[in-house]
Amino acid sequence: MKKSFKNVLALCLVFCMAVGVWGGNTTVRAQETEAKKDYRIMVNRAANCVTVYEKDAQGTYSIPVRAFICSCGREGHETPLGTYKTSSAYEWRLMVDGTYGHYAVRFNRGIMFHSIPYYTKNPGDMEWDQYNLLGQPASLGCVRLTCADAKWIYDNCKAGTEVVVYDDANNPGPLGKPEEIKLAAENPYKTWDPTDMDANNPWNGIRPALHLTNEMGDGVMYLPVGATVADIYAALAVRTAQGEVCELGEYRLNMSGRYDLNSAGNYTVHVCGTDTLGVRTERDMIMCVQ
Repeated sequence: MKKSFKNVLALCLVFCMAVGVWGGNTTVRAQETEAKKDYRIMVNRAANCVTVYEKDAQGTYSIPVRAFICSCGREGHETPLGTYKTSSAYEWRLMVDGTYGHYAVRFNRGIMFHSIPYYTKNPGDMEWDQYNLLGQPASLGCVRLTCADAKWIYDNCKAGTEVVVYDDANNPGPLGKPEEIKLAAENPYKTWDPTDMDANNPWNGIRPALHLTNEMGDGVMYLPVGATVADIYAALAVRTAQGEVCELGEYRLNMSGRYDLNSAGNYTVHVCGTDTLGVRTERDMIMCVQ
């Protein structure tokens, strides 16, 4: 199918915003995949967006590595502004309203990061209408995330991680504000979080996959020294659950990882792809610049 220039341009802009500034000898920096590193979590309450930073060579939290859409507290239950530190973490946590949060991480007394609420401790029993409120105030003060994003904080951010809650309605953060699929009332999968990688999640049956066009059987993305955004889109695409490779303009890619496209080497990157249905797929892979 022939795609318009507008669609292709919009797609490339999403990618550039996700990985940083390109051109010259600029080193593109984001996250190396490694559990329990030192991070700072910035919660933009006004924009309902979370950005995670890691330290640069000078020890300053200046490198954005992840961005998550979220729901902070609604009117009368606003998420408190200020600086806090994470403490306890729970795979499932009973909330004050009787629902359960999946992958909950406490950072200010009763205020936590956690998934969209579930009626029971069952990953197929999510309050689906609350999922559709991601990106706007909806909680009783906690910071709600998709299941996959809540699990990332649960898995990767150690106790004592600094959390800063602030307001900046005009600037969600350097990586922008991600989008998520909206769940329709007639969708038979609606009580499952589409991002949840649980083996029993029915979304897995339609989940796309990342496709390497120069696949050599090793799962490595090969790029030339001095590669550009166009080179990355030539090497990596999204394939539907039926095996059809999506065309440029039909999908979105976001990458994070610390790498330098102007220096030969092997780099660990995290890639997230979203297909035409809005369903996301993500994985860690090796980027080989040669």
